[in-house]
Amino acid sequence: MNKAYEIVLAGIEGAFLDGTLSLGDRLPGERALAQRFAVSRSSVREAIRILDAVGLIRSGVGSGPEAGSVIVSEPAVGLSRALKLHVSARHIAPADVLTTRVVLESDAVATAAEAVAAEAGSVARKSPTGDPRTGSGRVHLRRAGDLLARMREADIAKATFHDLDARFHRELCAAAGNPVTDIILASLSSSILDYVSAAADGTDDWPWVQAELTAQHAGLLESVLAGDADRARRECADHIHWFAATTGIRATTGSSDSAPADTGSTSTDAPANAIDAREP
Repeated sequence: MNKAYEIVLAGIEGAFLDGTLSLGDRLPGERALAQRFAVSRSSVREAIRILDAVGLIRSGVGSGPEAGSVIVSEPAVGLSRALKLHVSARHIAPADVLTTRVVLESDAVATAAEAVAAEAGSVARKSPTGDPRTGSGRVHLRRAGDLLARMREADIAKATFHDLDARFHRELCAAAGNPVTDIILASLSSSILDYVSAAADGTDDWPWVQAELTAQHAGLLESVLAGDADRARRECADHIHWFAATTGIRATTGSSDSAPADTGSTSTDAPANAIDAREP
């Protein structure tokens, strides 16, 4: 460890591991952290900036009970920011991001469909009139349906449609019940949102594209609600590939040093200087 702020980060990590810091706790002040780790307050501030960037704290300004840094859990924030910067710097090609999204999201919607099918079988054994949408993903699927209804509204603005589109996909994937997949997919989507929006804006016939996207969303949701994992997997992949091909996102977003992807059809021991959330 050759940078002072890394000492602070290691100590805070240790506090997470041994339970002295947890979600909702307030991070000790700069002076207390500087004394605890024998570093300068500027090194503490650097560590806090990093924690904020990766979505582990939310910093309040001013003085009083709301001031200081509170422990939060927003892992997608850090991943999204890092990915977006690398995409902007053309170290990562948007086409590669889309290809990764196809792999992960297709599996997620298939898993969600399998959960619906399993729940439907369980409910049917108890009551032949049971609703198959009663599993742990029912809230997410209902939200996806609500978002789809809003996407069908007449004269919807493009920006609003893009936002609803992204949220629709997140709700479908969340129905699979894997928070790690949710975080990664949200980060992937956010990292190329500007490229996707620009590509959509450049299409010659946006109303037709919008209508087709909405129809594909409806088919995908129907597949999941029907418990058809194979169909959901296929329709998800086809949907993402279709949008990339139709908008020409691969051709309009530059290149990277890596080969472009094909877009066609730990220890728990805490260090000795771990900190306590109760320190001022």
